[in-house]
Parts: sequence; C-alpha cells; structure tokens
Amino acid sequence: METSNKTCHSNLLCRIEELKILKLEQEQKIKYQYSDLKDSLSFGTLIKESISHITESKQTQRDLLQIATTTGTNYLIEKVLGSNSSIKRYLGSLLAEKVSSSFIGKLIAKI
Repeated sequence: METSNKTCHSNLLCRIEELKILKLEQEQKIKYQYSDLKDSLSFGTLIKESISHITESKQTQRDLLQIATTTGTNYLIEKVLGSNSSIKRYLGSLLAEKVSSSFIGKLIAKI
C-alpha cells in the first residue's frame, strides 16, 4: 500500500511538472500571437493593406487618376485665373474647368 501511495504521489508530481511546462509554452505562444496581432493592427500596416486592396482594380485606378487630375486641374485653374472675385473670372474658370475635364476624361479613358 505504501509503494502505491509513493507511485501515485510521484506520478502527480510528474504531471504537475508537465502541466507547468505546457503552461509556459502556451503563455509564450499567446505573447507571440498578441505581438503579431498588435503589429498587424498598426496604423501604417492598415493603410498599406487598404491601399493595396483598393488599387487592385483597374477601374479603381482610373477613378483615382480621374480624381487626382481633376483636383490638380482645378487647383491650377484657380491659381492661373485668380480668385473668383469677378463674374468674368468665375465664368472663365468654369469654362476652363469644363474644357479641361472633357479633355482629361478622354485622355484617361484611353489609359
């Protein structure tokens, strides 16, 4: 009976050690996964991944190009023709914007 108790006790001690080792391994794995998750949720990574997903489509690329060129054209027209303080300047900038938008739209459609 005494031998049986010693065996049970030693088996329990062995099992406790195994569980402690398992616990340490799992804690390390959780730390690694947490670090990986934290890195993947960083602002820069999110921006990079979002941009790469957005620009995969050719139509999206064309739309972004259209927006950029229209914005740039409007900015240049505003700088060249000045502020819209008079009716002539306002109408001139509107006309220039429509003509340039038409021209740029045709150019982008070819791309």
